[in-house]
Amino acid sequence: MKPMIAGQAAIAAVAALLMTTPALADNDTPTAQERAGVIAALKKVGCTNPTEIEREDGGFEADNAKCKDGVYDFKLSRDYKIISRERED
Repeated sequence: MKPMIAGQAAIAAVAALLMTTPALADNDTPTAQERAGVIAALKKVGCTNPTEIEREDGGFEADNAKCKDGVYDFKLSRDYKIISRERED
């Protein structure tokens, strides 16, 4: 019986690993270096303190950045160029 229990435990461990792997592959959390690049790009246009930065569509999204004339959501390219800026109400 003991070998069968060990085998079942091994199967359960592999199954758990396979179920978590897709979540790791879809990670949209930027690295520290990517965050710094996004923040630097926002700073160049006078904006700071986004509440959230995510990888999105091959680039980045920064939400609720505080700018002189209001609060904005930004989309940036992979090389940190601002693609769009949308004012939040």
